[in-house]
Amino acid sequence: MAGAERRIRRRLSLEKPPNMSSENTSALRMLAFGSPILSQISLSRSLLRPEIFNRDDVNISATKKSQGVVLERNVTLVNMPNLKENDLPEQILHKELRKAICFSCPGPHAVLFVLDPFHLTHELIDILKLVTHYFGESILKHTLIVLYHDKDLKTLSVEEEVKRDRNFRELADKCGQNYILFNEEMNRTDGSQTQALFSKIDEMVLEHGIFSNPEYKDADKRIKIEEKFLRKSKEKAINRKMNALENEYSGEELATEKNKYEERVKKECREMAELVVADKLGFTIRLVDYAVAIGKGALTGALLGFALGLGFDGMAVTAAIGAGLGGILGGAANAALSYMANYFTEVRRETT
Repeated sequence: MAGAERRIRRRLSLEKPPNMSSENTSALRMLAFGSPILSQISLSRSLLRPEIFNRDDVNISATKKSQGVVLERNVTLVNMPNLKENDLPEQILHKELRKAICFSCPGPHAVLFVLDPFHLTHELIDILKLVTHYFGESILKHTLIVLYHDKDLKTLSVEEEVKRDRNFRELADKCGQNYILFNEEMNRTDGSQTQALFSKIDEMVLEHGIFSNPEYKDADKRIKIEEKFLRKSKEKAINRKMNALENEYSGEELATEKNKYEERVKKECREMAELVVADKLGFTIRLVDYAVAIGKGALTGALLGFALGLGFDGMAVTAAIGAGLGGILGGAANAALSYMANYFTEVRRETT
């Protein structure tokens, strides 16, 4: 019975991608990171088009957003810099992570961890730990391990070999056994690997929805506001262009040209808004790190501000108050911390 149910769910996911907007039922957003970088670059070129990265590119040092239509689906692929191979200062790294969030708002349908199946090392666990450190443990449910290779080998034999690797087994367990092999040789022939990847993502979205966290929700809200502001600032220029089109075209041709121009304006405003917000967005520290960074008394105040619905700006204010209370109350504040953290987290969960 359970097997039949899974088959039905799979069939539905292939017929109509889940959790997509009614305006664009084929949209797909993917956030990618990997090791080595070359596999990440090669997968990106295979999914969209070779021009995404030059053949000379051997590294991704800045977050890159690429878009295209693949198998009749509008695809957005956001490549993050490699977290181990790039010796980026913390400030620059946070900026690139903010860009990754804004470029994939309101959240990715899947997070791709791109690996070379013939070079699986324990360092890969460290990379996954860094990702969960910055994005939270919940990202693991949305992470799909992509074992990319371009060798003319039978997929089954590669999978059997990979499954014997202890490092891979640990990675797969952490990601809920969500993994897929991507054979570039086969994909060049019939595109079957891309179709299989999209189908796997659809299944994951059907089960878990798209990935989101407080940073994504904050960024999405700010981007929408910024888009409206930018649109308003362009209003006169837009009206002039529309009048010019009306003087040049008529009938269906006019409607087509207006739609094309409108789409271009929307895209420009969206991309500019993403960059503006990425520059301003604060990167929230996970609560477990927050306690170490600001002290337990301050964390108590921060949790209070968050529970009261003040958001992360409110956390900063009430953290300062909490720090003072922590100093006054001393041990009592520390003893109450665990209870308050659990209580406020539960309150926040029930009210969102």
